[in-house]
Amino acid sequence: MIIRLKDIEKKYDNVQAVKPIDVTIEDTFVTILGQSGCGKTTLLKMLAGLTEPTSGEILFDDQTIFSKSQKINVKPNKREIAMVFQDFGLWPHMTVFENVAFGLRGKLSKTERADVVRDALLKVKLEAKASMKPGELSGGQQQRVALARAIAVNPNLILFDEALSALDAILREQMREEILTIVQSIGSQAIFVTHDQTEAMAMSDSMIVMDTGDVVQTGSPEEIYYSPANPFVANFIGKTNWIEDNERMIRPENVHLYPQKNTTCRSGVIKKSMYAGDRYVIFAETNGQLWKFYDNHPHQQGTNIKLYVQENNIHSLTKQEA
Repeated sequence: MIIRLKDIEKKYDNVQAVKPIDVTIEDTFVTILGQSGCGKTTLLKMLAGLTEPTSGEILFDDQTIFSKSQKINVKPNKREIAMVFQDFGLWPHMTVFENVAFGLRGKLSKTERADVVRDALLKVKLEAKASMKPGELSGGQQQRVALARAIAVNPNLILFDEALSALDAILREQMREEILTIVQSIGSQAIFVTHDQTEAMAMSDSMIVMDTGDVVQTGSPEEIYYSPANPFVANFIGKTNWIEDNERMIRPENVHLYPQKNTTCRSGVIKKSMYAGDRYVIFAETNGQLWKFYDNHPHQQGTNIKLYVQENNIHSLTKQEA
């Protein structure tokens, strides 16, 4: 499905939560990434029909879902969308089976509902928990119930609103893989809202980066990481080394300790080393800038060092703080 947002915006009195934006979404798994308050959840809710845009149009393929000028606003339950929330949104008095079946009421017979629910629970590996209440489950299991409920209605599009933020780090990583696998297996599209850049980079076919209500860049994770459109994107996604006031930047992994082909050399002084599990992040002051690079061992504070960079790894843009 091709999703088109045409001049979509949202105002609350004098506050502009989402500025007029034009975005086309075609990929299977798309992430909307930005800091808290940037408008990403508001954008997601406009897609879902839970928040009415102030102006603009939303199209799913050739069908107009919303148009302010044409006075079209398709109801949420008619958009063939499912949504997974940060707080899971489960009914505590219902069993896992009943929670997953809830959205199927009035659509399928009792026997058909049972078959669909069992299949959904099988996909999320919770078939053995069908008779339990949400309060008896772990956070990860509750998240799986919410996902099963979403896929049970066979949506064309699943919207995830900070769906993993309530989970611990290890569980989040496991759920990322499971969500990707399940979305691919059912043939749906997914739009995933997050403020976590690692999550976005790992999961996305393409990304939409937002800042203060505006879409500042779209593209694949690789395009956005290596060719950020502006300083906000460069600082927000990944680690960045700025080259004095020349309005250029380079990523830490492209800083070397030994000469490479077509490299230039910079002198620096080690300030500190931070252990990051599989490597160390080393901070060095060079020409008045605090740079970061990676190594397999720590470096002694105060040590003089030579750093080498290749010109083709330097990206030019205007410097400002994120």
